[in-house]
Amino acid sequence: QPSDALILGKIKNVDCVLLARHGRHHTIMPSNINYRANIWALKEENCSHVLVTTACGSLREEIQPGDLVIIDQFIDR
Repeated sequence: QPSDALILGKIKNVDCVLLARHGRHHTIMPSNINYRANIWALKEENCSHVLVTTACGSLREEIQPGDLVIIDQFIDR
């Protein structure tokens, strides 16, 4: 079962599907996310691309708020 209900809509006339991977109220811990079910649900809606957003901080003083950081670990599972 996916993390939450899929939200179908359009952005600038492009069909889009939104899925809150931690649940709409952020109730699912990262270790409990059913990634397979989420991807399956998106596949069932014929999604061809997946865009993921993330927000996090840093414990390194040289990285300031607003800095752009390119990740070096794309898949961490």
